[in-house]
Amino acid sequence: MKTKVFTILAALTLCLWPLASLHAVGARAGNSIYVAEGEIIDGNFYAIGENITIDGTISGDLIAIAQTITVNGRVEGDIITISQDTTVNGSVGGNIRSAGNSSTINGAVTRNVNVFGNKIVFGPDSRIGWDIYLVGANTEMRGTIDGSLSGQAGQALITGKIGKNVNLKLPNNGSGQKLTIVSGAIINGDVIYTANNAASISEKSSIAGKVQQKIAATSETNALLLWFWRKLFAIFSALAIGLVLIFAGRNISLKILNKISDTPSKMLLPGLIIMLILPPIALILIFTLIGIPLALIISAWWITATYIAKIYTAIYAGQFILKKITKNNDPSLLWSLIVGVIVCWLLFTVPFLGWIIGLFAIWLGLGGIWSYMASQLGKI
Repeated sequence: MKTKVFTILAALTLCLWPLASLHAVGARAGNSIYVAEGEIIDGNFYAIGENITIDGTISGDLIAIAQTITVNGRVEGDIITISQDTTVNGSVGGNIRSAGNSSTINGAVTRNVNVFGNKIVFGPDSRIGWDIYLVGANTEMRGTIDGSLSGQAGQALITGKIGKNVNLKLPNNGSGQKLTIVSGAIINGDVIYTANNAASISEKSSIAGKVQQKIAATSETNALLLWFWRKLFAIFSALAIGLVLIFAGRNISLKILNKISDTPSKMLLPGLIIMLILPPIALILIFTLIGIPLALIISAWWITATYIAKIYTAIYAGQFILKKITKNNDPSLLWSLIVGVIVCWLLFTVPFLGWIIGLFAIWLGLGGIWSYMASQLGKI
C-alpha cells in the first residue's frame, strides 16, 4: 500500500514539476509554436501553447503543455508533455513522460517511456530502448521494446516484439478479451496478466517464457488507484482545454474573467437561469420535427458551456489565490489556470460538498459568459 501511494505521489510530482521551470530562458508561449527543420535549440526547451510542432533539434529536454504536440525532429534529452494529443515521429535520446488523451509514438526512444492516457499507440516503426510503463484505456504495442512492458490497460493489443517480460493489469469492467497477442508477435520473456478474462494468444506468436493469468481482485487499493487516475486525467483534460481558452481566445477570456471579477455575486443568478432553462427548451423542441436540429444545437452548446464555465471559474479562483499569496494584482493567466484547475477539480471530489461547489462554479462561469455575450449584443 505504501509503495502504491508513493507511486501516485511520485507520478503527480513528476507531472507538475516541469511547470515550476517555465520562466527559464528557453521558453516560448503562444497559439502555435514551431521549431523549424534545421533549427537547433541549445539546452532545455519549455513551451506552452495550443499547437506545438518540433521539426528541428533540441539539445536538452522538451517540456511542453498544449492541445496538440508533434515531434518530428530530434530531442536529445527527455520529452515531458501534458496535452490532448501527443505524437512523436522523431528520435528521443532520453525518456518520454507523457499524460493526455492520446499518445502516439512512431520513432526511436533511447530509454524509458512512461505514458498515461486514453489511447496509447506504439507504431510499427517505434523502438524503445529500455522499458515501457503505461496506464491507458486502449493500448497498442506494434513496435519493438528492448526491455519490458508493464502497467494497467482497459484493453491491450500486442503485435510487435518485446525483449523481456509483459506484466499488465486489466480491470474487470466488461466482457470480452482484454489482452490480445496476435500472430507474429515476439515476447522474449514471461507474459503475466491480471484479468478475469483469458487472453487471446495466437498459436503463431512466440513467447519464450511462461504465460500466467491472475484473477483480478477488487480492493480498496485498486479503487483508490482507479479514482486517482480518473481525477488526474480530468485535471489534464481541463488544463488542455483551458490552454486553448487563454491562448487562442485570450481577448474573450480576459473580458469574461473581468465580468466575473467585477461582480461575482451578480453572475450566479443568470448562470443558474441559463443552466436550468436550456434543457427544457431543448426537450420541447425535440417533439417538433422542425425544432430537432435546433434542439441538438442547444444541447451541444449547453454541455460545452457548462464545462467551459467551470474552467473560467477555476481561472478566476486561481487569480484570487495567487493575488493573496504573491501580492501581485495581475497574476498570469497560465499560472491562474494551473492553480485554479488543480484546486477546483480537487474540491469537486469532496464528498457531499463537491457537487454543490461544482454547481456554483458552473453558475459563476455561465454568468460571466452570458454577461460578456450580452455586452457584445448591446454593441450591435
